[in-house]
Amino acid sequence: MPRRAVLLLSLAFAAAGGEHALAQMQLPGAVAPTPQGATAPQGRPAAPRTTMDGTSGLATRGVGASTLRRWEDALPGKTLRFLGQHGALVISRGGTPAQPSYTIAATGVIGRRGNDIRNICTPDLGGGRPVALRPLGRPDGLPRFEANFTGCTITLDLMADAAFVTAPGGACSFDDCVVDPAGLWGPNDREIPPDREIERARGVAERRLNDARRILQARLRTTPEGRQFLQEQAGFPANRERLCRNYGTSDIGPAFCALKFTEARAENLAARVGGPLS
Repeated sequence: MPRRAVLLLSLAFAAAGGEHALAQMQLPGAVAPTPQGATAPQGRPAAPRTTMDGTSGLATRGVGASTLRRWEDALPGKTLRFLGQHGALVISRGGTPAQPSYTIAATGVIGRRGNDIRNICTPDLGGGRPVALRPLGRPDGLPRFEANFTGCTITLDLMADAAFVTAPGGACSFDDCVVDPAGLWGPNDREIPPDREIERARGVAERRLNDARRILQARLRTTPEGRQFLQEQAGFPANRERLCRNYGTSDIGPAFCALKFTEARAENLAARVGGPLS
């Protein structure tokens, strides 16, 4: 099946799937956020204390410090596209250096009309006007923000070059266009770093992930959550491959996407290590 047809089918499924699609597109190992983005299941650690700019106020015990670039230094002004291909999310920075504020504009978000996957529509959320980003801390390791567009609320877990987007209320409807923005938004193929940089960053992320995994496995070994964690970890590689196979239009796209999922997973596990598990 042509690559574009696969993408359109996946978009149509996401738009029709509502909460199921949201659960499939959320961060690996994370729980689907509430509109406030702060609820964690029993046995999850409290999120590290977070400042307004998204930096952590606590060092993670037993896992090396994160090597990820601060999103505030690189992401504002960049154009992020759904699966590196469609639509545009642009974050802008305002305020003062001491008290920054952020807004986001979302344009050309791909959707569909009716049940025909070939009947594509591309509305601008909120008419294309920027809306404020509201900080929600780091409930799953990455800094999370919420944007309330008219008729559509989204949350974004931010990295320096990508964003994991979820829609807590499910797919959004604009007139006769159904849109589900949930998924990884990032650069197109031409903007992705070279293979060697991706491989180097992937190695760093894998080591950080494995350090946190070993600590959590030892800590959870005799708890009811231990089996669930092992199943979760075992399913991560296949889940990552499934969600990344349609990123971009060349082989480098899935590799970049896999890196982002690995880095996000590493941050999630490191956050879980950083707090007590009961």
